[in-house]
Amino acid sequence: MPAREAPQPPYVLLFEEAAPGLEPLLISIDDRPSLPLFDSALKAQAFLDSTDFGPDWRPVEVSGAGLLVALETVRDRAAYVALSPPPAGVGGMKVEMGRLEELIEALQTGRDETDLFGLN
Repeated sequence: MPAREAPQPPYVLLFEEAAPGLEPLLISIDDRPSLPLFDSALKAQAFLDSTDFGPDWRPVEVSGAGLLVALETVRDRAAYVALSPPPAGVGGMKVEMGRLEELIEALQTGRDETDLFGLN
């Protein structure tokens, strides 16, 4: 599988409310706790609309600093980032994943990491 560049803005996460200190939604993919990270609010809303998480969840665009804070907040409960997971029932649910710690490190150092999300 070819290497994929680290995610670029916009960064969209799913929150029950858009307020400081709240944690983003975590999902399980193949028994791996993961943070879904979208590159558009449209994709995030399509994902939400296909689930039964409830009506309170909303896509929220965050800055790079906001993404880093969210990643650090969930690092003890999630080991992976799921990039723009498709709506439930669309395709074979193949989801591109990367290690949460590697994304944290890339954001902290500002390096251009090109092999973060080359995982199967």
